[in-house]
Amino acid sequence: MPDAPLSLVAGAPCTRRRARALLRLGAGIPVLALGVLGPVAAAWASTTTVYVAHNGGTDSSSCGTSSHPCRTISRGVANAQPGDEVHVASGIYHEQVVVPKRLDLDGYGAVIDASGLSSGSGQTMNAAAVLMTTGDSRGSIAGFTVRGAFGEGILVLNAHGVRVHDNNVTGNDLGTPQNTQYFECQAQGEVPGDCGEGVHLMSSTDSSVVDNEVTNNSGGVLVTDEFGPGARNTIFGNLIKSNSTDCGITLPSHNQNALNGNGVRQPALGGVYDNLVKNNTVVGNGLRGEGAGVLMAAAGPGMASYNNRVIGNRISGNSLAGVTIHSHTPNQDVSGNVIRNNNIGRNNLNGDPDAGDTKTTGILIFSAVVPQHEFVSGNNIHDNQIAIWKSSNVSLN
Repeated sequence: MPDAPLSLVAGAPCTRRRARALLRLGAGIPVLALGVLGPVAAAWASTTTVYVAHNGGTDSSSCGTSSHPCRTISRGVANAQPGDEVHVASGIYHEQVVVPKRLDLDGYGAVIDASGLSSGSGQTMNAAAVLMTTGDSRGSIAGFTVRGAFGEGILVLNAHGVRVHDNNVTGNDLGTPQNTQYFECQAQGEVPGDCGEGVHLMSSTDSSVVDNEVTNNSGGVLVTDEFGPGARNTIFGNLIKSNSTDCGITLPSHNQNALNGNGVRQPALGGVYDNLVKNNTVVGNGLRGEGAGVLMAAAGPGMASYNNRVIGNRISGNSLAGVTIHSHTPNQDVSGNVIRNNNIGRNNLNGDPDAGDTKTTGILIFSAVVPQHEFVSGNNIHDNQIAIWKSSNVSLN
């Protein structure tokens, strides 16, 4: 497949850089060789809790008891059995953590600092500070400060029912180090090295991002569908603030198989749908780049972000409109989304070049080709020149 023209991705401002990279990779769905990412699990008797302590711990195939804790989180994960809790004591852990099994990773004053770290090459590398993969379905990560990653602070990949809660995710999504070819981090368009936001649910379902502080990353929370649907996830009660170059919360489709050639939804193959974004505070995002408070969009033909619900959020001070919906090409589906009972202050501070709206705006819904129908009601939109901006082929209930 040839490089997509700019018009194919211009409608997804927070994701246009990564969308360009994905479309350049052929089918728009890159392949990650997950087998090289995770540590090899040790043959070790299971316990309910595996203990990790940077100060006083020692890594070995038998570490993990309260009297003999492991020194690194990665060793603790390797020694744990599916279903265990990994109890991480206070301290700074300078490592990347891969969780390939069902575990509850609990931090008690623990900091995961991935500064300067990267592993692998090409599309098999891990640029995240914490990567939770398929085998970790129904696991969790809570109580950590996560910082310093080239890519995502926390990446949940092809997993189901994972809980990301009560973390401080800050200073991640830093951009391309010279020694990595990770597809999310490549220079794309006008901004070099966007790498996937603070928290990223990639092709994950029924997962939750709750009560986290996601601040001072390039972007905040991202839900995508590269390898399969990003569906039925909940983003609730988070503070998402000052993520400087991208959106606060982004729900874009990157999978060209989300629709068939006739525009019929194929939810088993792709699409970002039935996600709930509720009771978050989303302020001051995208001010050094381009980012909405909450964005729903499709990057190219065959892609779909639909039937998502944005309810009860406080949204203000973002570069684009507080809630933004963008569609630019034929055979996209960005309809059926609900925007209800939000408190939306002054937004669109830098204007929306795709829609041509330069005034402060609460909600903006733009479609260049495909008619859209959205559900908008009960919002308190204030301190804007335009409350709701929509293109002529958009209808509202």
